[in-house]
Amino acid sequence: MISMKTIVIVIYKQDIHTCKTIESLKQALNPTNMNLKEIEVILYDHSPEKQKVEQDLLEGVKLSYIHDQRNLGIATAYNFAWNKAVENQSEWLLLFDHDTKVTQEYIEEVLKVDCVDDEVAAIVPMIKNADTIISPLYTGKLRPLLAERPTEGTQAKPVMAINSGSLIRVSFLNKIEGFNLEFPLDYLDHWLFHEIYAKGFKVNVLNVTLEHDLSVMDYRNVSLSRYKSILDSEVLFYKKYKRELYSAYRIQLLKRIIKQVVTVKNKKIAFYTIRQIFTM
Repeated sequence: MISMKTIVIVIYKQDIHTCKTIESLKQALNPTNMNLKEIEVILYDHSPEKQKVEQDLLEGVKLSYIHDQRNLGIATAYNFAWNKAVENQSEWLLLFDHDTKVTQEYIEEVLKVDCVDDEVAAIVPMIKNADTIISPLYTGKLRPLLAERPTEGTQAKPVMAINSGSLIRVSFLNKIEGFNLEFPLDYLDHWLFHEIYAKGFKVNVLNVTLEHDLSVMDYRNVSLSRYKSILDSEVLFYKKYKRELYSAYRIQLLKRIIKQVVTVKNKKIAFYTIRQIFTM
């Protein structure tokens, strides 16, 4: 019998009934072949307007809908789900945002993880965006997308994965007191997986691939306010947590400025990068 698992899907300005993650999860959850009674799905909605959610939206599972128009970021939503997972006595918390296409193969793998080693704090799929594997990645370099990718199995060498699709052990979250509000949205995943290895734990990579739309892959398509959020969190992460790469990161920012001046139409983005370098 599977142990209790809590799933959280964070939504922002998405119709719940057409959300990619919810629609694909609905198809992936098979009440005929799966024991779904020990699963609770939390829909945490940051949208300005509350939505109407039917209890049978996801057949066979307990469903909770939380509307939080404050839009304080995914860390707040994840912490709510973490506390709910503790209340549920769940061993694992599964994280999603609204841009991941879930598969039945992935869900079946997730429901079989009860016997993994205690040293494993997170279990993650391989994530693909536009035919490129973007997660997980090794963390020893500033440009990990240009390096080799981790393969299936438990990773002794530190890796980082995106939040969506990651299964996190609740006892580990208890140990680190939940998700860090210093990273309300961006670089929360970098911080989380850094903490996993800093605390002596490991990550297991599944031989399953999911599709995910990552909107920040190209800075030319990112607004100034969105870029500020990303860069502020990035600087904080390297300055406070990934200090061994901090000097190299500053050099990388100088190279980024040149690229932004040449290729990014909104020059305010380049000017903001310059400002950050001089205040680091």
